[in-house]
Amino acid sequence: MDALDRRLESGGGRLGAQSAERSGGNPRRMIIFLHVPGFYAAVEQADHPALRGRPVVVGGDPRKRGAVTSASVEARAHGISEGMELREVRERWPETEFRPTRLPRYREASAEVRAILREGTERVEAASLDSFYLEASEHSVSLSLAAELCVRLKAELALEVVAGIGPTRFVSQLASRHHAAGEIRQVLASEAEAFLSQFPLTEIWGLGPSTAEKLAQNGIHKIVDLQQTPLVELQRLVGRNASRFYNLARAADREPLRPSPAAKSLSQERTLREPSVDLRTLGDDLLELAAGLETMLARERRAARTVGLGVRYVNGDQVTRTRTLQVPIHGRNEIGEVALELLARTQAGARRCRRLRLQVTNLCRPDRGDEARQLRLF
Repeated sequence: MDALDRRLESGGGRLGAQSAERSGGNPRRMIIFLHVPGFYAAVEQADHPALRGRPVVVGGDPRKRGAVTSASVEARAHGISEGMELREVRERWPETEFRPTRLPRYREASAEVRAILREGTERVEAASLDSFYLEASEHSVSLSLAAELCVRLKAELALEVVAGIGPTRFVSQLASRHHAAGEIRQVLASEAEAFLSQFPLTEIWGLGPSTAEKLAQNGIHKIVDLQQTPLVELQRLVGRNASRFYNLARAADREPLRPSPAAKSLSQERTLREPSVDLRTLGDDLLELAAGLETMLARERRAARTVGLGVRYVNGDQVTRTRTLQVPIHGRNEIGEVALELLARTQAGARRCRRLRLQVTNLCRPDRGDEARQLRLF
């Protein structure tokens, strides 16, 4: 992010450009699109520092049949992509690191990303586990906000993020894919149509190959051709989807964001390097998980009434224990204390444990005194 930091120090590049056109609910609003490339693999690299800078593939055991679910940036540079057979990857690129899929962890990491984004703006819409749209009030703050969030996600979660900014979802997503290394591309409303005109028709959301072929037969090959086609003519050619394609091509799809609801539960989990029966070691691991939950609760401005512990033994058996409290908690010490009580209700100490999962549910807003103390931590 060094180049990005330099742009901010010099005034943010194009921040002085003219304001957005007066259209839509908020004529000056800008949409920030943030995406974590190869999200599953990126989370594995964040969790295991030894994997950083190395080609990583998520999908399972390469000795068995299966396909690549996620490939790190380094793996993509070698030509590895989602859907490739794991055996082929192992044969062609033996230096690749293979990791099993851990969906609960990726959902947890996505919640951590969303919590940081919501500190920048409450208007955050999760498009998927790895992609998010944010709304900024106007272009003069959108670039600095996006840059700040990218820096924070790298520093706090060890996740590299690409970002694009535009007056609509469609423009911001395209902008995220077409920028110089280390920079965030911002497309103003006054520039949006010209920016879109360079792309092929297939970039239009929902416009498939058969529709593209039909339009090509009528002389419409690129988005610029679509921009020059009257709506009536487009309706004749493609029917009910004409208005949507028409608006997308003109950056006129000004639908409001649909902010994602607050998290209903938060969790942290850890797979032990070596299965353990040592209660002190397991207790230390739980206290670290509790500290992680404290941070997540603080970011969400929530407390929890229920604490749950999941234990997986070395033979694959799993057990869950929960406790619901009369008074909500959000601190690492209180969460850790309950977690240790729950651990005592399992066979840990007698059976070797492979994985620990600590979860808080029944989330609520802390009372004002607790919330003030909680926010002072950050």
